[in-house]
Amino acid sequence: MRGALGVGAVAAALAALAMAGWAPYLAAEIQLRQHGALVGPAPRLPVQGRWFDDYFVVEPIDADTFAIGEPRYYQGNYSYLVVGTDRALLFDAGTGNRDIVPVVRSLTRLPVTVLPSHLHFDHVGALGRFDRTALLDTAALRSRARAGQLELQRYEFLGLADSLAAPRFKVDEWWPAGKRIELGGRTVQLLATPGHTPTSVALLDADRRLLFAGDFIYPGELYAFLPGASRSAYLATTRQLLATLDPATRIYCAHMADAPEAIAAPLLGVADLHALESTLVAIDRGEAKSSGFYPRVFPVRGPISFATGFAWNNR
Repeated sequence: MRGALGVGAVAAALAALAMAGWAPYLAAEIQLRQHGALVGPAPRLPVQGRWFDDYFVVEPIDADTFAIGEPRYYQGNYSYLVVGTDRALLFDAGTGNRDIVPVVRSLTRLPVTVLPSHLHFDHVGALGRFDRTALLDTAALRSRARAGQLELQRYEFLGLADSLAAPRFKVDEWWPAGKRIELGGRTVQLLATPGHTPTSVALLDADRRLLFAGDFIYPGELYAFLPGASRSAYLATTRQLLATLDPATRIYCAHMADAPEAIAAPLLGVADLHALESTLVAIDRGEAKSSGFYPRVFPVRGPISFATGFAWNNR
């Protein structure tokens, strides 16, 4: 009996370890699913910028840079329109809950290229619906394109959260990491920022000291426990950004805080990246304290926290 019990305990432990290896996928299937309304009532908060209709908010960052918010969506997404004299670039494509195209067309008549910060469901709503669509050029993504069309995969898209089918869209341009994009009188640079996902990117306007960071960092819980996330990549990217950015750079993010004091484009600074680096180092050393089981959530700075998997997940 004792021996049999020992064998059973070992089998249970092995099963638990096997299950833990699937934890990112189980978390995606179970924890991400939104059971409430995707779009809520208009928030009764001060608004920086103006309502475009009863859903979008447009906030000028400067004369030709605009934050386009969706504060009624449960994740509070923001996309960013960067305008030159020859063409414009939309960084992130909206959630798709409402049509972002009329908002962008109200701000510029120039040709618009749309580039997603990454390929999760809440950032790709209008891909293929502007003049051109660009993606980070990786061998893995490019090899899947068929006749110029790319179909997103289940755990790359994660549309199961909002009960969305994976989209297929035309890719017009493949941009390598580091590419400098000329917009006419304005140049921005594409930065690869793996960590949240393998193909995450940010957009740097060094002249104006602006970084558009997507989901790499924002004033909330950073998701680094889902399929494709990597703590080591997060740390490497954080250090690369710290080595690249002017200390006065303003970092515009893709999600508002959960309980904002006003409807405004989420804005962080380089000090927040320093805090993230310190937290990631402490996690690797086993010195950081967390709450929760899966994900484990570590405080970073202010409203920012870092949610990651077990020690063997999301390395």
